[in-house]
Amino acid sequence: MGRKQIFRLCILITAGLTGFGCAKSSDETAAASSGKNLYFATGQCNSGTGITTLSSTLSSRMIAKVNLSSKVQSVVFDLAAEYQGGFFAPETGAQAIVDNGTSLLLLTENAINMGDRKIFSVPKSNPFNTVIYASDSNALTQTAAHITRSMVKEIDGSLLFSKSIAIEKIGSNVLRIPSGANPYINAPGTNGANICNTSITFMSNIAVLPPFTSTTNAGKIIFSHQGGTAGSNRLGIINKDGYTATTDCYAGKSVPSIVLANDTGVSGLVSMDTTGPSPTSMVYIPDTVTPTQGKLIVGYSSSVAANLNNGTGFNYGIVMYDVTDATATTATIQASGTGTVLYNTFSNVFGISAMTYDSTNKHLYVATASQQGVANQTTAAYGYKVEKFALDLTATTVPKLTLIRDNNKPFMDRSSFTRCITSMAIGD
Repeated sequence: MGRKQIFRLCILITAGLTGFGCAKSSDETAAASSGKNLYFATGQCNSGTGITTLSSTLSSRMIAKVNLSSKVQSVVFDLAAEYQGGFFAPETGAQAIVDNGTSLLLLTENAINMGDRKIFSVPKSNPFNTVIYASDSNALTQTAAHITRSMVKEIDGSLLFSKSIAIEKIGSNVLRIPSGANPYINAPGTNGANICNTSITFMSNIAVLPPFTSTTNAGKIIFSHQGGTAGSNRLGIINKDGYTATTDCYAGKSVPSIVLANDTGVSGLVSMDTTGPSPTSMVYIPDTVTPTQGKLIVGYSSSVAANLNNGTGFNYGIVMYDVTDATATTATIQASGTGTVLYNTFSNVFGISAMTYDSTNKHLYVATASQQGVANQTTAAYGYKVEKFALDLTATTVPKLTLIRDNNKPFMDRSSFTRCITSMAIGD
């Protein structure tokens, strides 16, 4: 950590923060560096169209980590501090992170100085040596509508990232892979009952399925989209080779077509609110026995600022969908039956902005707005909190998703370091 990072960190702690330390004992240092960590990024986050969130400028603008065992917290990379490449513009936020072993891949966003939209490689042991990983201007477009959103890594080392209106692919050689003259996924259409169209304004999240066979090096692509109407809030699955024709839309469900049912032990309204809740985050969990099947876990938040609870319909909560990778050229999202509401206790899942899954311990970590029922989280610069859940996908007589808290406290409480969590990842 550079001197400017330490200086900024210590000033914030002096102002009354807890959890992050300017200096640690040898025992604390050992605890912080051992085992797995929850890494999180802060920038221009998204916790629902109706929940005003923080711009990159007002955010914490950093990558930090929390040790899963000790809960010791520390800053990894402060975008306000100097690094070997110089300084980031003050409007640049940390938009998405991917664990890359000894480093983190960081997707940045800057809606003002758009040249700062890049992908960086941040060494975990020496973040001062951060370097540009990819900067193709055709992919990282310097246009207002192309706000960077989400990023995932394919099994072959390539990257997929969404930029509101489209999804781009960067190969393992860090060069852009287009689909003809367009981004890898651009303005997908509708294929019969599979509705992927009207997905060109807010591609909020992406995930990838495992390769369908051992001879392929990429999986089909799941996307979520947020929109101004109920029908444009949707989930879809696209051909692993990108989108060139409507037949590349393998599955598509809009909010009005989604039917819900409560999981065992969960109660509350199961009808999606008529305004259409927004899918703000998601994780995909493949079946360990049958990789062609899996569960898509989606976090929803209201798309209307006036809907600050679940009183008129389902607005806030976590829903599970069955995904079947049926053939090399087909896939389904909840082909039969209904999506399952895993959790909807409003106070703990209000304004979900990011989720990540710890497959080793079967824990789901969920970042949420911390001031329950407040549409404008920006005015007071509220930090976001992180809740920890145990996820048992085989449970039938008890809830599959169970909140874990010590002393009735979130896994990580809000602070000046958590304005506002855009992305999370599990890593060493």
